[in-house]
Amino acid sequence: MTSLPRMQSSFHPLDWAIVALYLAAMAAIGFYFSRRQTSLDRYLLADRSMGWLPVGLSLMAALNSGMDYLMQPSSTIRYGIVLAVGIVSWLPLYPWVARVAFPFYRRLHFYSVYEYLEARFDVGVRTLAAVIFLLWRLGWMATAMYVPSLAINAATNGQVDLNTTTIVVGVVVTLYTMLGGIQAVIWNDVIQFFIMFGGLAATVAIAWASVPGGFAEIFSSAAAAGKLDAWPPLTDPAAVGALAQVGSFLRQPMHVITLLVALIIGRMAQYTTDQVMVQRLQTTRSVKEARQAFAVNAGGDALWMIGLSFVGLALFAYFQHHPLPAEYQTDKLLPYFMSIAFPIGAVGLVIAAIMAASLSSIDSAINACSSVAVVDLYNRLWRGRHAHESGSSAEDRHQVRAVRVATLIVGALGTTLACNVAAVGSLLEINAKVVNAFTGPLFGIFLLAMFSERASSAAVLVSGVAGAVTSYYVAYHSAIGFLWPSTFGLVATLVAGSALALVLPMAEDDERRALTWKSVMSRPELS
Repeated sequence: MTSLPRMQSSFHPLDWAIVALYLAAMAAIGFYFSRRQTSLDRYLLADRSMGWLPVGLSLMAALNSGMDYLMQPSSTIRYGIVLAVGIVSWLPLYPWVARVAFPFYRRLHFYSVYEYLEARFDVGVRTLAAVIFLLWRLGWMATAMYVPSLAINAATNGQVDLNTTTIVVGVVVTLYTMLGGIQAVIWNDVIQFFIMFGGLAATVAIAWASVPGGFAEIFSSAAAAGKLDAWPPLTDPAAVGALAQVGSFLRQPMHVITLLVALIIGRMAQYTTDQVMVQRLQTTRSVKEARQAFAVNAGGDALWMIGLSFVGLALFAYFQHHPLPAEYQTDKLLPYFMSIAFPIGAVGLVIAAIMAASLSSIDSAINACSSVAVVDLYNRLWRGRHAHESGSSAEDRHQVRAVRVATLIVGALGTTLACNVAAVGSLLEINAKVVNAFTGPLFGIFLLAMFSERASSAAVLVSGVAGAVTSYYVAYHSAIGFLWPSTFGLVATLVAGSALALVLPMAEDDERRALTWKSVMSRPELS
């Protein structure tokens, strides 16, 4: 086994210059769009004037964070190529988002998806969903903000403090998001899309070239270790009886069935209940362009995951020939590889790419959280008004100021949480627990609202709480695999909601029944 000298720091001044230039460019775009933000409609929805290509590229950048850069290669080494099979989840997802979710929201003139829940039920259900969303996205945002700090810390062999980098990243992303609104977020994400793929291409090329024997060695090493097995055993062979086999399957940390179920439910939930996704698609000019944006998003994500999975297999083969210190056999694996194998300048490019992947997700989350905080909480609960109530230019300026203040608060909260996120576990587990613990119950609430005429406010409130408690228990207090919380939370919400709708139905003559999916789809699409 060949021994490589451990470098004190792989960061050359050129690498620092690349990272600094990237962060300065992101801030400059925020300043550029800052004076154009004169109303809530422009700040949150860009006056519904964006084209499908920038929205699609920005969606892909928002959906995939720097977590993937560190998580996917190390998780591929741990679980094998099964993770790449997850790209199949986009196929059953398209009919849902293109024929159900997109056209539905296009017929509703809302800034926030949670406004729909008040119209369908009451302000209590809306507030519950908004609070669940804020908890979900703040936790997720903190993880995404922690990733570039982890990468720089590992690439510099610990010379750059984790929290220092986290605070710098948090300040920059909060600043440009606060100033430029959704337009700055989208165009920054477009730039970050190309930086992400530029860094991925460099990583794939260097990892490939670093393995003795190249492509053949990469796949022979993976095959010999069983990393190419996309269909591992469903259950423990020692499990006896149907219940024991079901329990064994649910306790497995990773299986292709588990992964696809988690991804399909999680992504259906995102495109139905996640303000980040729905708000972004609402900026397009039509449903047709929203569908085109989704196709760009799906294709970009598939290439992204395949590339990162290949990097994982390449690193597995590489470290069959070189020593790997125990402290780097985690999510720090890729940054450590960069510190010993990347030439000057390439480290800065890939760190910038990791930052781009992270910031493209963080800015979207901050913008969506601030919009929910103002539209669903500040305006509705504190001021007792709806965002769409007509006002003067002074009121428009007040709304923009309120969203900007909310952006500062959300950014500060996310940065504070990011400084304390390392204790949860590996990035794959953090992502599954933090994100999936909330998506299932939210999705269940929206499904009841859209497809159950009998569902009443009381039934949905109780079922939403039941689903959230179930997700939390499965995620943090059970032996069930970390990919299952969303599914269990969804099932608990739907079962409880359907049962309670029989006991506490909405009155048959209640006009709110006209806001189910079937009724809304009979309306003309908003131009």
